Amino acid sequence: MKLVTEPYLLFVCVPITIDPQGCPHTDPLWVKDLALHLEYIEDMALACPVVHGPPGPGTRPLPLSGPPFDRLKLVPLPAPRGRVAALVALPQAVATAWRAIGKARIVHTGFGGWPLNEGWIACPIAKLRGKFLMTNIESSFWRATPGAAWHRRLRGFLAETLNRWWVRAADLRFFTSTGYLREFLPPGAPRAHVNPATWVDDEWIASPAAAAALWDQKTGPVRLLFAGRLIPQKGVLELLAAARTAGRMGAELDLTVVGEGPLRDDCLQASQELAGPVRLSVLEPVSCGLPFFSLIGRQDAVLVPSLSDEQPRVLFDAMSQAVPVLGSDTGGIREVVAPEATGRLVPAGDVEALAAAMVWAAHNRPTLRALGLRGLEAVRGRTHRAMHQSRGAIIRQALDGRP
Repeated sequence: MKLVTEPYLLFVCVPITIDPQGCPHTDPLWVKDLALHLEYIEDMALACPVVHGPPGPGTRPLPLSGPPFDRLKLVPLPAPRGRVAALVALPQAVATAWRAIGKARIVHTGFGGWPLNEGWIACPIAKLRGKFLMTNIESSFWRATPGAAWHRRLRGFLAETLNRWWVRAADLRFFTSTGYLREFLPPGAPRAHVNPATWVDDEWIASPAAAAALWDQKTGPVRLLFAGRLIPQKGVLELLAAARTAGRMGAELDLTVVGEGPLRDDCLQASQELAGPVRLSVLEPVSCGLPFFSLIGRQDAVLVPSLSDEQPRVLFDAMSQAVPVLGSDTGGIREVVAPEATGRLVPAGDVEALAAAMVWAAHNRPTLRALGLRGLEAVRGRTHRAMHQSRGAIIRQALDGRP
């Protein structure tokens, strides 16, 4: 692939920790993603929140050391906790971004940070300084859920307005789903591309024979898995309510929740309450790669009850192991999961409908198998590296064709 040689500055909200020895560490999945960025970007700087000290308890970060990370420049941004601290840190963040953007030719940002949104800092400075601006929409966490308090709805409206403004002002726009593209831009808008969020590697995709063999070994109660951040936007509370309802309806299920987040205690409490016929286990996060895909492969279905329009990566993870998805009928999920072909969809936030889908799953393992095996064929060629190769080619083409 032809390299992007112009100085490239990427703004992200994923934090990096500098240990006492001066070595940067971050989330293993982010390490993997950065390595793929560096396959097609020659001169890259990363602007992100930086904290100093040992990695936090329960974390499993990896070092950003040695090739290809010896080519990566780090631009430390403040990592405030809370709105007051963010206001105090804002001048430092703006000054740091101003200097870094001045050295770059390409500025690439999303809008995921809170309470400091990196996109709201990077976009105006990049346009003011005449840089090539790229934006990426992969989630919409800022949108208030139905019934939210007025101040959350107001915050969501303001965030949506600002994000739409800067997406339209950008020179190149990426979206993880067609739904996001349609929401943010008018029909036929140029320089806009859909690049689904898949982090699966070729070697992790099960062969048809291996997938069939795994299904032959599945006996006993149907096993359902939720893997993700334990936050309200992921539909965790609705999932727990649906599990209780399914139990009252007599469904025999083994439900496993894997993840961390503020709703973990709610999950642990539910695991004590659900003594049967629905049994709930709460596990610590599982390392990305073979351990995680092995866990998925032992399931009968993966639950994705998200309330937002994002396109969770776990959709492709599940399909790579021939495991179907029971998920919300939202834009990002609907584009990956074909109802009655590779999974089943229910209205987002509808506890009764989710419970009914879980009860249905408890009595339909043969159908789940057929859905999963069809999904395995649909995921082939949709890998993490292929996603980056597609993005790199689009960026190079856009840069070659600019005035």
